[in-house]
Amino acid sequence: MSDFGYIKQINANKTGMVYKFIKQGDVFIHTMCEGKLLYNLGFTPGDIIGKTLHDFFPDDYAATKHQYYLKAWDGNYVHYESKIEGVYHVGSLRPVLSNGEVVEVIGSSINVTEQLPGSTHEISQTIESARPSVKRDLMIKQSNNIIFIPLMEIIFIERIGRKSVIHTTSKKFETYEALTSLCQVLDERFIGCHRSYIINMDYLEVIKLNKQSYIGYFKNYTKNAKISKNKLIELQKYKSY
Repeated sequence: MSDFGYIKQINANKTGMVYKFIKQGDVFIHTMCEGKLLYNLGFTPGDIIGKTLHDFFPDDYAATKHQYYLKAWDGNYVHYESKIEGVYHVGSLRPVLSNGEVVEVIGSSINVTEQLPGSTHEISQTIESARPSVKRDLMIKQSNNIIFIPLMEIIFIERIGRKSVIHTTSKKFETYEALTSLCQVLDERFIGCHRSYIINMDYLEVIKLNKQSYIGYFKNYTKNAKISKNKLIELQKYKSY
């Protein structure tokens, strides 16, 4: 399940928190924070924005979260569960890329305390079942070879004839895997925007209306992708979240 789907399921407007951070030297600085969970934890946006983790969290908790932040800044989607001040929450960190480099990370946390059973074992099981898996690479087969393609390098995938062509920041790959099969093994940054295209939303820069169709343009890449009109709202939600 994607972060957006999970947030929608348990009503993030009432239970969640969204924030952003950047890296300055060896520390991470928060640039935005909002949501009810923020106030449930006893903070206001002013307590978070412009501050590091150690400025408002206890040292041991801040050190743990710092490790998650480091992984996200390396270009990984990070999902974790945590507890502070008696509040259990599921967290997610999504890196945002520009020119192949991480420029900021968008984080979300959902308060799941009221949705969880009473025992510690049951709580762990419930959180684990709600937490998406983390993937680093897309695995494809070519002849007798198995190729691992880093997800953060994939710009988009298009269907041409019987093959799926995977456009990355360095080269193209071809596979006979159908787009529907590839979509099932990709993570939430990838959206099937057209029957012949899957795009990495972190690279999508502009959507233009071309006569009666929509075209997606990507950062520092000359090729483009078709976008179905009925996918526009989903793409806009992802970009604005």
